[in-house]
Order: sequence, then structure tokens, then C-alpha cells
Amino acid sequence: MELFYSRDIAAGGRTLDQEESNHCVRVLRHSVGDVIHIVDGCGCLYECRIDDAAPKAVGFTVLKVEEAFGAHPYKLQMAVAPPKNIDRFEWFCEKATEIAVDRITPLFGDYSERKVFKKERCERLVIAAAKQSHKGAIPQVDDAVKVKDFLSTPMDANVAKFICYCDDTDYLNIEKINIREAIRKAQCDKYAVMIGPEGDFSREEMRLAVEKGWQPVSLGTSRLRIETAALTAVAAIYLNYI
Repeated sequence: MELFYSRDIAAGGRTLDQEESNHCVRVLRHSVGDVIHIVDGCGCLYECRIDDAAPKAVGFTVLKVEEAFGAHPYKLQMAVAPPKNIDRFEWFCEKATEIAVDRITPLFGDYSERKVFKKERCERLVIAAAKQSHKGAIPQVDDAVKVKDFLSTPMDANVAKFICYCDDTDYLNIEKINIREAIRKAQCDKYAVMIGPEGDFSREEMRLAVEKGWQPVSLGTSRLRIETAALTAVAAIYLNYI
């Protein structure tokens, strides 16, 4: 099933934008009377009939709506420090969307090599990945934020908060546990996971995180790249529900 995306269909919009219209008519050769499927980015799938096959503005009529299309039974926010090679972060955004993620927050930490992040390309990638993987909801991509500012931002009390950390946590007086154990202990359906930069989180950042209620977790004994660690965390939570 081919999926198209309309950001305003839920508000009554009945035309595809120019990019989606061009793909629909000129690439996929759809014409008047064809039935197509459109997602609204908020979780709904719309079955629609084409009324006007204009390549710059396909007009359609909604025939049927399916809610929670491709939904997963939990909420997940991934707060990840983009590596120096931004292609690797973009790869993570794409693959995390294919698996299941609701929000992606780029982080700048004390040891981050990358200091600039432009979210527009990632937004386009997650839209394409959501359509490809048959999901009605499209993850939110935030502007980048400093780790300490992120930790100081209020968060729902019912969210299980995990911070992935490579070093020992003796100096924090808290045990670092395996992420699978942390998920089992959480007994909730809302998660937030932090992944640090190439040099990991600083001790000051870790102290603040623990103070704010974040549980240090391990992803195993392998030394993982940022994007690999982030995707491993996404997969660990996803696999706990299937």
C-alpha cells in the first residue's frame, strides 16, 4: 500500500501539496477515480478517492478513516547527541521511525563535537520513513537543546527516564542496570532515553541527571557508536512489547 502525507487533512484540507501530488500523478500514475491512502501524521489513515489529478494539487474525497494506524502501545522520546557525522544521526532518525519512536530531541553535551543542528532534513526523513513503514503518526523532531537545559525541563511524572552511560556510577551512589531490567522495573508505558555524545556525558551532567530522577542504564559490553546505541535502546523497548 502506497501512503501519502497531508498535514492538514484532519482540519478539512482536501488537496495534497505539490510534492506529494507530483509523486502521486507523475511518478505513480494515479488518475481520477483511483483510491489512495493518506496519513495525517497524528495517527490516522484516510482512504480517499481522487477527484482532481492535477500534478500540483491532487484533490480528493475522504471515504474512510482508520485511527491509530500502525500505532505502538507506548510512548518513547529519544534524546540523542548528534555525532560529528550528521549522516549517522539522520540514519538513526529514519530507522527509529521505522521501529517506533514518538519524539526525537537532539542534545548538545559538554563533550559534544557537533555544535550545530538543522532539523529540516530530519523532518523530511521521518515523514518518508513513517510512510514507508506504514505508520499514521510521524515523530516530532525538536530543535537541539543543551543537556543541562533538557534535564531541567519538567517532564511527566509517569515517564520512565533512562540515561545510557558507559562508565561506572560508583561516584553517583546509584547502580547502573541493564536496560532490559530497567524496562521491566518501570511498569509504565512512557519512556525517555538519553544517549550522550562521542565523549559520553560529563560527570556534572550525570550528577544532574541522577538528581532529576534519571536511571543510569547499560546497553551491554560492546562499545557502540551514538546512533547504534540509540537504535539499540529503541529496539529494546519495542521488543519488550511484541
